[in-house]
Amino acid sequence: MPIPNLRLAAIAALIALSPPAAAARDDGAMTVTIRPGPMDEAAGKGFVDVSLALPADGTPAGAPLLAMPVVLANTESAARTLTAIEASDAAGPLDLVAKDDPEALVFHRHWTASRAVVGTLHVRYRAPVDNTPPRRGSGPPIMLRIDGDGFSGAGNMFLMLPEAKTPYPIAIDWDLSQMAPGATATSSYGEGDVALPAGPADRLARTVFMAGHMSREPAAVTGKGFSAAWLGQPPFDPHPLMQWTHRLHGWMARFFEDGGEPPYRVFLRFNPINAGGGTALINSFLTTYNAATTADSVKGTLAHEMVHTWTSNGPGQWYGEGIAVHYQALLPWRAGLIGTQAFLDDLNETASRYYSNALNDVPNDQIAPRFWEDTRIRTLPYDRGGLYFAIIDARIRKASGGKRSLDDLVRTMIGRARAGQPVDEAAWLGLLAAEAGPEALALHKSMMEGGLMLPESGDFGPCFARTTKTIPRFELGFDPRSLVGDVKTIKGLVPGSAAERAGLRNGDVVTYRQALDALQGDVRAELTLFVTRDGREFKISYLPRGEEVEIYQWARVEAIPETMCKY
Repeated sequence: MPIPNLRLAAIAALIALSPPAAAARDDGAMTVTIRPGPMDEAAGKGFVDVSLALPADGTPAGAPLLAMPVVLANTESAARTLTAIEASDAAGPLDLVAKDDPEALVFHRHWTASRAVVGTLHVRYRAPVDNTPPRRGSGPPIMLRIDGDGFSGAGNMFLMLPEAKTPYPIAIDWDLSQMAPGATATSSYGEGDVALPAGPADRLARTVFMAGHMSREPAAVTGKGFSAAWLGQPPFDPHPLMQWTHRLHGWMARFFEDGGEPPYRVFLRFNPINAGGGTALINSFLTTYNAATTADSVKGTLAHEMVHTWTSNGPGQWYGEGIAVHYQALLPWRAGLIGTQAFLDDLNETASRYYSNALNDVPNDQIAPRFWEDTRIRTLPYDRGGLYFAIIDARIRKASGGKRSLDDLVRTMIGRARAGQPVDEAAWLGLLAAEAGPEALALHKSMMEGGLMLPESGDFGPCFARTTKTIPRFELGFDPRSLVGDVKTIKGLVPGSAAERAGLRNGDVVTYRQALDALQGDVRAELTLFVTRDGREFKISYLPRGEEVEIYQWARVEAIPETMCKY
């Protein structure tokens, strides 16, 4: 059933506070004006007023007009909480009618006009900003958030965007008049107001927006190369970390044979659930921290996400995430920005999580439909992909007598993407066959089918030998799908599990504020669930581990000198 008409009769009081609708432009551009209100970090409340001007002349009544995700990657947007929505065109006020897709892991709200649009469409509305921990649990840190006296978030969390595929020039305009004096604004595309050439409107969905009294690194931002921004005060000094990240970004640009160091922005902000994680967006990366985060603990995440700057085009998640895992410690190590032990620690963390994963044989074609239902599924493209590429790298080195490596294939794939050539699985397999022959193709087929990816002792260079150890396997103790959705109700409790021994029961309604993907990789970390049962609320903490299993690890070969380690 369509949601009722969203043009509000009681909007008059807000109109006086709102900016004028974005002015129509003569060049057919879409204009987005963002006007953040005062932000109250202590209360976790604020708002952002948005005005759109969109060339939409002739769009029929009821035709697709504007859309916003309701839920995206297990994260709720502001779509259902927008207020004071008002629309008009050259013929006067225009009613918008909203309708949601059927609920799913990803679904949208769509707005249509009650009559044909005449001339430029003007829309304005208010998006609330609420720091309440997300109800749905883990997801990328893209939702609107207040830190310090400012806000940040991805465009897909608060921007109505046109459904038409028309390539628009886009003007991003900021109005900071409601914020404290001295506030500034930035986005993935640059400082303050920005004009973008013609292109798809949905690029704004993958853009980070931030405004307030920001800290910056470097202090003077030129708009080129690397820069970082954050609001509030993290528990560590971000300046040295961002200087380290800047050096790594320049090194990676040369490694991936970029013509120059491309624009790249890092945005830092607090995250109550998945601290230390982040998400890659256009020209940028949004990374997070909490009170326990250290600068060193996020270096791997920063390196991983920067790799995506060059390798995001590829045959699938196994490729993009696997390549990023392969390089996330290897490239900083080669660049001299981390030590050998840090490289080894990163390798063993990936190996520990993968080889102890009870679901590490799930075929690749089952990952996407089950991605958000189980952390053990969600980590497979990363862990299995990273170890797959380590084997491929070693085989290419061996076949070429050390003259070629995975680096050459990845650079070729990047070159194909730049030239507009296919970078699909067939393209990858063609390169793989030419370098390493039919055995490499058989390895690829096995990886896609869920086969175990097991590098040999020397595959990470002469300094590391494969060994084994025993650890307890990650086990929630109940059906992982219990943690999916707005209301999380425990079902499938495993008799005798650590969860049952701790007091958890079927039917308990729970919330949690931890990143399960990271928890899966830490054998010492407890899971804390906030439980509601029979009208009572209480906490249950336990170690989510089960049977002991033997896993593979790599150990430093002390007889080999440090100078021979890097490969």
